[in-house]
Amino acid sequence: MGKTLFIAGVLLISSRTAARAQDAPAPMPGSITGIVVDELGKPIRDVDVFAFPETVRGRTDSTGRFAITKLGAGFYHVRARRLGYSPLEITTDLAANGHVELKFELKPRPAMLDSVVISATGKCPEVSYSGFNCRRRSGKGLYLTDDDIAEKGAIELAEVFTDVRGFRVEPAMTRLGVRPIPRSTVGNRCLNALVNGRPLSPTNRLPYYATELIAVEIYASPNDAPKEYQRYVWLSATRQTSALMEHELPNQRCALAVYWTAFN
Repeated sequence: MGKTLFIAGVLLISSRTAARAQDAPAPMPGSITGIVVDELGKPIRDVDVFAFPETVRGRTDSTGRFAITKLGAGFYHVRARRLGYSPLEITTDLAANGHVELKFELKPRPAMLDSVVISATGKCPEVSYSGFNCRRRSGKGLYLTDDDIAEKGAIELAEVFTDVRGFRVEPAMTRLGVRPIPRSTVGNRCLNALVNGRPLSPTNRLPYYATELIAVEIYASPNDAPKEYQRYVWLSATRQTSALMEHELPNQRCALAVYWTAFN
């Protein structure tokens, strides 16, 4: 009898504990807030502030303040970006249910003349941002500035290709987990990439996010790529994505994207 009462008491206490746990309010998620100012300390409005890897965003108000809420614990790369200013990133550690206050001081971006510089060979510069402006004058590709990219609302790199002829964006498993990637839908259905006019390498990696870009050139057909980049449409070492990796041929020609992250 005593044993039965003991077991019943334990069950009653356990049920009450479970009930209290269910009734307890869920912990409030964390938040990142802050202010964005210029070099003189004046607040800047309409600055887009992104928190990665969650890819959530906020925007500053007339006082330069922003707030990003409903965040879990972990490390965040918080990037502030506005037209006319160089973007700035701060890495922070957010505790569970915690709060972090940040301050960004944005510097005006150097003015870039929309000049056309063509060499004696008739080619535009390969590894200088001035080559982007040169090719945009008469090239056959799609040329997007950071304004165009921001207007698309692109955060992930693949989102730059949204609604671009000859491409589709689809989820795929990457070393960073499931993320959207661009797929070529024409020709050999492969996409090669350059960063700042140079082939990919451990020190010249693909940008993780579209917000790192100041411009991008997209050539849906290998034939559209300018002569200074023609050799890269063949080079498998510059491959970004392919429809069927196991069936790739070493001599197939691919679409080409040239990502610009620096003015050089």
